[in-house]
Parts: sequence; structure tokens; C-alpha cells
Amino acid sequence: MKVEKQPKSSAFVENNDNHTDTSITEASTSTVIKVELKPDTIENLENLQGLTRTRNNMLQGAEKVLPKKYMNQFSSFSPDGILRQPVDNIDSLLSRCENVLPTFRDTLINIVEAAGLIPDEIVMWDGKEVMLTLETPYRCLTIGPLKSRERCEEKVANDYGGDYSRLVDIVRASIVVADEDQLISVAEALLKHAVRLKNRFKEPPFTGYCDSLFNIEIDGIICEVQLHASAIVAHKEDNHKYYCFFRSFFAGNIEASKKRIELLEKCIDHNANVQTALEEMLKSDDGEVIQDMFDLVNEMGDWFLCELLCRRLCELRPECLGCKNNLANVLDGQGKYVEAEMMHRLCWEAKKKELGEEHPDTLTSLHNMVLALGNQGNYAEAETLYQQCWEFRKKTLGEEHIDTLHTLNNIVEALIRQGEYAKAEVLSRQCWEVMKKTLGEDDPDTLRSLNNMALVVDNQGNLDEAERLHQQCWELRKRTLGEEHPDTLQSLQNVTYASFYQENYAKAESLSRQCWEAMKKTLGEEHPDTLAAFHNVAHTVSRQGNYANAEQLFRLCWEAMKKKLGEEHPVTLNTLNDMAVVIDDQGNHEKAVVLLQECCEARKKRLGEMHPDTRESQDALAKSLTNFSV
Repeated sequence: MKVEKQPKSSAFVENNDNHTDTSITEASTSTVIKVELKPDTIENLENLQGLTRTRNNMLQGAEKVLPKKYMNQFSSFSPDGILRQPVDNIDSLLSRCENVLPTFRDTLINIVEAAGLIPDEIVMWDGKEVMLTLETPYRCLTIGPLKSRERCEEKVANDYGGDYSRLVDIVRASIVVADEDQLISVAEALLKHAVRLKNRFKEPPFTGYCDSLFNIEIDGIICEVQLHASAIVAHKEDNHKYYCFFRSFFAGNIEASKKRIELLEKCIDHNANVQTALEEMLKSDDGEVIQDMFDLVNEMGDWFLCELLCRRLCELRPECLGCKNNLANVLDGQGKYVEAEMMHRLCWEAKKKELGEEHPDTLTSLHNMVLALGNQGNYAEAETLYQQCWEFRKKTLGEEHIDTLHTLNNIVEALIRQGEYAKAEVLSRQCWEVMKKTLGEDDPDTLRSLNNMALVVDNQGNLDEAERLHQQCWELRKRTLGEEHPDTLQSLQNVTYASFYQENYAKAESLSRQCWEAMKKTLGEEHPDTLAAFHNVAHTVSRQGNYANAEQLFRLCWEAMKKKLGEEHPVTLNTLNDMAVVIDDQGNHEKAVVLLQECCEARKKRLGEMHPDTRESQDALAKSLTNFSV
């Protein structure tokens, strides 16, 4: 069964300005609170500390050596259209780049020497050599080797759609200055040749790292020069580690990124022991700081840490429905659906009493509660309540309001889960048409509706039309959101499903691996969505009869999910179930029975005996027991 992951509610996080987990000892605020942190939470906190530390080092270094802020007067610029080389044939391009290299070197030597620098001198900062690699120090001027043919071909295939003329960094160099006078001299000279400037001195990324990247033209060939300050580049390697860890977290508009930086600086002491600092925070009565910390880690998706913070906020603000709503959502994020439903129901009942049954905030709480019900497999009840919410929203907000359309989309998903595909198709087409009219064809919500319609068609066996719709949704999302956006990758996953259900398992494996690699790059190897894509790779391998390989992949995925999500998270149990089935397919029935019994018990405990996933494990166990007894 294929249903796209639910988006966060429009009120996923509520403001808690209105005035426990078992891992926290029950105690008053005056007693010591002991917290058993998960490895991922420790890693998140330590990386937040590291980012704060290196960011401060960068900013202090820049303030010290660049007091005039000379580069701030230059905005980044690029030519109209795409910057291109004069040739698009790889052989001709490499030959011309090799020919221009001596002139490029002489030009930069003249620029560096005019600034009072010695080109071959090793760069020092704070009495230490500044390292370009583990073994090679930076020099005032470092001329890099030409980009290799292999790397050129890889970059063009992955990023430029086969267009070699877009390779504008085959000839490259770096210049490192010690002070602002040297920087001014070098920058003025480079600007005379520049056809493009990316000025991160003026517009540094969230890490605080700043430099400038010039593309200059030498004898018709576009070359690349990076301009660094030694006080800043000395911290580059350490800083880049945190850039890789947090780049998806700080993605988005500039204002959102600034807000996260403000929260980071307010909440994180980069010198403190993370365990002690968190325990002190949870023991304090400072609800504002705890709320800020929650806002920070909620964006990171660390639901375990969010739960600790939410439970403390609920203690400090027992009447605050916003705190309870946020707790319900982070419980949902951890797969604790039963407890999440109870908390959402509590909020819903309170808002019905306070605001009335048809108030938009009341309907948001109802909507969130129904999401938790659906996650438990109570699809019929979820559909009924969604219908109730939809009728209220049509009445109070109008049929074309975005919240009304979100609820209609969720009705479609509940119908898909129950196998009522004909009814789901009618509503999904209705929803899609209204969204195209009110929001536009390319709007992310419209594309979610298109995606659901494709899933409905797919589940009815109209595989050719389903593949066409999935492909259409994928292309639109690539164009509007970018190739690496999570929604785009979800559509790629659905294109994979279309191939899978057409029994084109080799193509499905290729696409699922493409999706997995993209998610590893953009979200990180241990992100839940990346692990779900990893699971799908294993699944396509198993369908081709490569059971031993599939078992190995499932096991790696299962171990990663246990660490990231917990052993009893429903997604972790999905992988355990499929791994056990593959083990059974290899004839190891005794081992399969043990794993399936474990999975059945865990699913009954977590999801209930009648949940479809529980019944799936029970059916697989019955089959494995039959095989074992033969």
C-alpha cells in the first residue's frame, strides 16, 4: 500500500507564551534531574556546541583582521543567464585550459606580489601552519592542478545535464591574505578580470565562514580564484564539518536562518558539558529559555529531546494547551501514536469547551488527533472524523480554503488505506482541480494532491497512467522545488514504486538507489526519510531473488533505524518484518519464526492487534511456521 507521508499540520508548533518522560526522574524543580540521553541527541547537542564555537571563532577572526569591512561594499554578481566556457567539447576544453594555465599563474603571481605577499610562503595563524589538506599547508598562492577528466565527467553528468561548457572551475587557485590591506589590493586586481563574484565576506552562510569566490577570464577561458583571510580559513576544516551536519537545518529563507542562529546563540553554551547543561535547563523554572531550546531542536527533528523539553514546559505551564499540543506532535514523531492521540484528544476537548466546536483552532486539534488515529491504523474512524472536520471547515472557512483542502486530501489518504480507491479517485481529482484553480498547478499543496491521485490510480492497477502521473508530479516538483527537495525525492520514490508494481525490478532498484543517494547527500545517512529509501533499495533487491544481499541490506537498515528511531518504532518494525521474510525465503525458517514472533509482539503492543501491519506480521509468521513444520 502506498500513501505519501503526511505533512506537518499547519499548527505543528504552537506558541507557548500562555502562562514525563520515564528518562527524567519525577521531582520538584529543586531536586536534581537525571536524563539518560540517546546517542543521537548527544551528537546533536555536541554539534550545536561545535557550530557555536567555530562560528564565534570565524566572526571574531573576521572582526580582528577585517575591521574596515572593505568587501561589504561589493554585492555578489553574475552575468545574465548561465556562465559558460567558449567550447562544450571536453577534449577541446581541457586542451585550452592547459594552454591558459601559464598565463593564469603569471597573472596571479603579479597580483599577489603587488599586495606585498610572497607567493610560495606558507600561511601561518596563531603560530601554526594553516592546512589545505592533512599533509599540505596553504601558501599565499596555491595553484591547483587542472580538474581531472574523470571529475569533469562526473560533475557534468550529475549537475549540468551533459553540458561541458558550464565547467568554469577546471583552472583554479586560492589566495590567502593576512590583513585587510592585502585583501583590498588582491580584490581590486581580481575585480578587473571578474565575470562573476560570490562574496561571502558580505553574505556569510550560517556557519560564519566568509571568503570570496571570483570567476575571472584569462584568454577567453573562465577560471576560478578563491580569496581567503588566514584568520578565517584557519578554522575552515572544523567549520565545514558542522556545515555538512546542519546544511538542511539552516536551509530556507534568510529570515528563518537568522532566527535559528539567534536561538542557537541564546540557548547553547559551547563550553558546557551537554549532559549537565541540559539537566540544569530541565531543572530550571525559565520557561522562555526552555521554549527557545524546543523551537531550536524541533526544527532539527530530535523528537526525543523535544519530548523532554515539552514535558518540562507542561510542568511549568499546566494550563497551556500549546505545550500539550507540541508534546502530542513530538510523541507522534516518535511513533508513540496511542499517547499522541490521547494528548491531541485532550487538546481538542479543551478547545471545544473554550472556543466552540467549529472554531479553526478546535478543528486544527481535531485534525491532528485524527492524524494520530490514522497512524494507528484506525482508518475508518479517521475517515469519519476527517469528514466531520471537512464539513466544519467548509462551513467556517469555505470550500477553497487551504485548511479545508488539506482535510480533503487526508480523507483521500484514509480512503486509500481502506482500499476504497474509486471513491478516493473522485475526491482526489476534485481536490486537485480546486487546488490548481486556487493555488496554481505548481504549488506544493497542489502537487501533493496530484501525488495522491497518482497513488489512487496506481492502487487500482492503472499502472501506465499512474507512472505518467507520478512522472508528471516528479518533473513539476523538480522544477518548482529543486531536485533534492524532500517532496521531489518522495515523487522519485513513487516513480520507483510504479516500476516496482510493473515488475520492472531492475529499473526500480536503479531509481531507488538514485533516491537513496540523493537523500544521503541532502538529509544525511541517518535521517528517517533516508533510511526509508534504504529500506526500499533492499526491497527491490529482494524482489529480484537476491535474498542474501537483501538480508544484508535490511539488517544494516534495521540497525540504523533502531539507533535513530528506537526498536519499537513502527518504521523500524517494518524493516524487521521484511528482513524476517527474506530470511524465511532463504530457508532459515527457525530464525525467521523467532524474528517474526518478536515483530508481532512489538506491533501488537505499539499498534494494536487489528492494525494492518500487525496482521501482516501474523500472516508472515503463520507462513513461516508452516514452512518450519514441513
